[in-house]
Amino acid sequence: METMGLLDTLTRFGATADLGGLRPLGAFPVAALGEPQQSGRQADHLPWPQWFQYGCMSADVCRCLIVNKVSVRTWYDTVTLPADEPGTYRDFPGPPGFPDLAAAFAAAGVHWERHREAHSLPQFTMRSTIAELPGVTVDFIFTTDDDPDLPTLYSAHATDHTHLCPEGP
Repeated sequence: METMGLLDTLTRFGATADLGGLRPLGAFPVAALGEPQQSGRQADHLPWPQWFQYGCMSADVCRCLIVNKVSVRTWYDTVTLPADEPGTYRDFPGPPGFPDLAAAFAAAGVHWERHREAHSLPQFTMRSTIAELPGVTVDFIFTTDDDPDLPTLYSAHATDHTHLCPEGP
């Protein structure tokens, strides 16, 4: 990932649901990323699932150590993501705009669909699906509140909609 720019990284994320070696339905590789900067329970009254943060990226992990969701916050002026060595990070200028990401997807052959939100917030979703991962979607959330003519990427989430932990919640 060290030689790739943020648009390249996000395009790969949209095509594969993989970010920093994490993807939904994959095993949680703690050693490959190093110790998380922060982590915790998703619900105070349950030990699992838990989340682990690495820069602007986080992973929601099931009790059986299967990744359920990989997210990246891109609303910052600088987006920090894991680099090639465990515990190291790389900064990217951010956030990208919709025309740039749509062009990068087109150049890479990544199919996507635009989804309007069911609420009244000034945003929309650019969604890709992963052929080899049925039940996984990657949603890129764009906000239009600063400039309706130039949507800005707020966040992106690769989510598994199929995993049921055999060990329970």
